[in-house]
Amino acid sequence: MRTKTAMGLAVILLIGANAVKGDDMLQGAWILKAGEADGKALTEKQIEEGKLLIEGDHYRVTLDGGETITGVQKLDSTSAIKTIDIMDDTGRHKGHMCLGIYELKGDEFRVAFAPPGKERPTKFVTAPDSGYWAHTWKRIKK
Repeated sequence: MRTKTAMGLAVILLIGANAVKGDDMLQGAWILKAGEADGKALTEKQIEEGKLLIEGDHYRVTLDGGETITGVQKLDSTSAIKTIDIMDDTGRHKGHMCLGIYELKGDEFRVAFAPPGKERPTKFVTAPDSGYWAHTWKRIKK
């Protein structure tokens, strides 16, 4: 369940990143390439089934088992460490803000998030029992 929540939050963060001018490159469809939660790598199945769609400041992430989480994201790309804040409309963290960081390099989008009430991460890695999650997404070419 934590992994699904983490993936959902990551998706939300990705969508939020798109809300700031200059990060319009986040718009569109993405597939999950790698990820971890609580210091553990996501399973191959979780990675294969992870999908993200960003439209404006809204996101929709589909997780393993078909669970879909939607929400709104807010990005700030004005500082050296780009931040993303997400709020899920559905799922375990519904209505709670999750703070994160992001990086966009070409067609690769990385995010890391903290669970609600925790400090924003500073790295794209997680620690055991932290509640933090990190994902690497790859753009789906049209």
